[in-house]
Amino acid sequence: MDARFTCLVFLLFTVVNSKSNNLEISSLHVQSDIRYRFATTLVTSTVANSDNKSVEAKFDVTLPDAAFITEFVMEIDGQLYPGEINEKEKAKKKYETAKKKGQTAGIVSQKPRHTNRFSVDVNIAAESTVTFNLTYQELLERVYGEYEHIIYIDPGQIVEDFKIDVAIHESRDITKVSVPPIRNDIISDSSIDEGKNALVTIDRPTTKSAMIHYAPTTDDQKQQSDQGISGLFVIEYDVERKFDGGEVLVVDGYFVHFFAPSGMKPIPKDILFILDVSGSMSGVKILQQREAMDKILQDLNEEDRFNIMEFSSHSKLWQESLVSVNSNTTQNAREFSQKMNANGGTRANDALEKGIQFLNNVEFDSQRIKLVVFLTDGRAETASNTILKNVKTYNTKGITMFSLAFGNNADYTFIKKLAVQNKGIARRIFEDSDSSLQIKGFYDEISSATLRNLTFKYLGKDDEVVENVTRLNFDTFFDGKELIIAGKMSDDNVNEVDLVVTGDGSDGHIELSLDSDINKGVPELTKPEDFHKITERIWAYLTIKQLLESAIEVDNAEEKTQLNQRALDLSLKYKFVTPLTSMVVTKPDEKDVGSFEENEDAQLALSSGSHMTSSSIQHRGQPGIAAFRPPLPLYDLSRGSYSGGAGGDPHFMVRMKGLELPVCFNIKTKNGEILQLLKDPVSGVTINAGVVESTARNEHGDLKTFFGELVLRAPSVEILVKPSSIYFNAASLSWDDKDVFRMENVAIIVKFVGRHDRTMTIDFGNDIIVTIRRHMKQDTNMALSYLNIYIEKETGISQFASGVLGELVHKSTKLFQITLDNQGNEHGHFLEVGDGHAYRFYTNLDQKQNVITGEDTICWNVPQPMEGLLDENISKYIVPDMHA
Repeated sequence: MDARFTCLVFLLFTVVNSKSNNLEISSLHVQSDIRYRFATTLVTSTVANSDNKSVEAKFDVTLPDAAFITEFVMEIDGQLYPGEINEKEKAKKKYETAKKKGQTAGIVSQKPRHTNRFSVDVNIAAESTVTFNLTYQELLERVYGEYEHIIYIDPGQIVEDFKIDVAIHESRDITKVSVPPIRNDIISDSSIDEGKNALVTIDRPTTKSAMIHYAPTTDDQKQQSDQGISGLFVIEYDVERKFDGGEVLVVDGYFVHFFAPSGMKPIPKDILFILDVSGSMSGVKILQQREAMDKILQDLNEEDRFNIMEFSSHSKLWQESLVSVNSNTTQNAREFSQKMNANGGTRANDALEKGIQFLNNVEFDSQRIKLVVFLTDGRAETASNTILKNVKTYNTKGITMFSLAFGNNADYTFIKKLAVQNKGIARRIFEDSDSSLQIKGFYDEISSATLRNLTFKYLGKDDEVVENVTRLNFDTFFDGKELIIAGKMSDDNVNEVDLVVTGDGSDGHIELSLDSDINKGVPELTKPEDFHKITERIWAYLTIKQLLESAIEVDNAEEKTQLNQRALDLSLKYKFVTPLTSMVVTKPDEKDVGSFEENEDAQLALSSGSHMTSSSIQHRGQPGIAAFRPPLPLYDLSRGSYSGGAGGDPHFMVRMKGLELPVCFNIKTKNGEILQLLKDPVSGVTINAGVVESTARNEHGDLKTFFGELVLRAPSVEILVKPSSIYFNAASLSWDDKDVFRMENVAIIVKFVGRHDRTMTIDFGNDIIVTIRRHMKQDTNMALSYLNIYIEKETGISQFASGVLGELVHKSTKLFQITLDNQGNEHGHFLEVGDGHAYRFYTNLDQKQNVITGEDTICWNVPQPMEGLLDENISKYIVPDMHA
């Protein structure tokens, strides 16, 4: 038997596959202890197997991408099995001993935005329980003037014993602490008050501490859905701010310095927006870019100067020179941005060269900052390494480059390097309803620079009294954020540190100082044991992060390897699961390497000699609470069935939960129409099918239609499939290549099923697998070549999925009556439940061609699929282009 449950902590849900209803989460506890912005989170989940047979369960935890796992322990039959953190390249391959035929190891669901994911498989004996304990640590980032600690709740069932407890301890007074209602990860308008979570209690034992408790009853959980509560549990807080040198904590010979002064005026900016208006930006993206720019232009500071450049095959400046911010210029700029149209190529090199030279020609002013905000959604026509080299040549005056990768097809590697090599910040903008708010939010983070050219010094009586310090020099400090410096005291006898921070503000040079009395120490650093050396762990955490960031910036392979090695040594010493280490999980009979899927930055930091193996990087994915999913419809490996498929007419054949036979139906389409089969905002997978017309006619005399091309999209991936060709991110692949192709966490395998016919299986590495069958007209009586497609594994498809096949994934269908007509033909009467509604539809028992094997298959054929089975408005499933 096989079952899966998911643990998500900060985190987004995982959809899981199961053949057993007998796994139940008997308890789920999340405990977070936040001390001085350093959060240690323990997830404890007890899962019971009531079956009389053993069940294999998958434990999945989605983490913030800034978090490092520090410990994993399983308790089985009273015996503890702790994990070990080893170097990734030396870790053993995942075990296969307990796997059943047809099961796939190491495939986990698509993770939410900006997250990593850890998973491990374990067999739970009959009528027994297993308790999972996972600990991770994260240094909270201050954004928009507050810290956020986020826990995503999606257990997939009602949990009897479910609670979240968070304790916050700070060295300064906590000025704000709140918990808004459960929400999803789509950004909302900041001007709208979210309110408060009515089920949360917040106690304030002292002015420097807070205790948050959340324990929804089973009735509370049922009020949201039968699957329990789903969404982000967010804690927002901040501490007292002053115009001073910040806070310094010293414990066990290590120090941490938090620097976030308030009350300073923004430094005037000279800003150039370089915006992609190439053809790939057409549709929703160009509209969202316009919307974001409209909001940004209205928020420019009065002392700023700005200009806009749009680029595609050519670059065009809005004005010949920078313009000052006033009502007339911003209104004119808004009108200009609203007229942006998407067409042409992506000549990013020319745009960046022209933009940098434009700002270079602006007269130097020591009281102003020059910066570029660069946004693109595609891959430049010039090689990225060439562009980076050219930018380094052009940017002789140190212009800061902030860069945005818009959508899944943007070259994030190039975008990230462009930013880090030019003192900036990179961000991926996810294609969703909130894309314009993501762009605006990024700009808000970097729009109010209050200090620049910062230098930190820690002095004793005679000289520096610290060593092995993280970064001491920063180009810019942005209002609402925080700089953190950590290091080791050079002498155990040092009793006092004189801190000096120097930099340039809007009114000129500043110097801030602070005296720190080391003898005061930090009170109440007791259990858990990790807090005994909290400052040392923060130092190690920051150092590893900065080493990996530096590894992204450098181009020299030897230097990158050296940075990786230093980060590896610290990861092993302090027991952090990082891009360079793996968690080896001890089990009763073997050891298993826990799968760990990392964010894009983690991959960029690795040297060529340190790249993870394909089995280690086959996933992508956001944070979590333990969850168990009951069986999903459409997929049953033991029966060799498929979840949902489509081919000629277009003809669909779908395996529904609880049905012995599949359901078949046709959708009437026209030549040139594009049918959306799947669009899942959580996994990021979209499948669109282009309809082509044949010269043959069907039984009604209409010309038959088929799928002539398919576009399959996932994060960082676009696959174009035609009977004659395959393109992966514009790179050509072959239908005749039998070798496994792996890139961007996607695996593609082509199999020969005839002289010309082929099947291609695409594993997106997120519990979504599809197979495409190519039918060629050569040597046959077919009028044209065409494609069939079916979703072989739908586990990773979320409940928010749409499209013809996407809508059916999470619907439950029951055959409640079979009748016979006068000719003895069987008819099935079905009840379908989904989206909170119940629908009935009527079928005939018929024989149809399997869309992949071509064999005749008995199925329940729906003569009118739009009445009950799917939305009656067919236009809902028609999209304007293959990339929609």
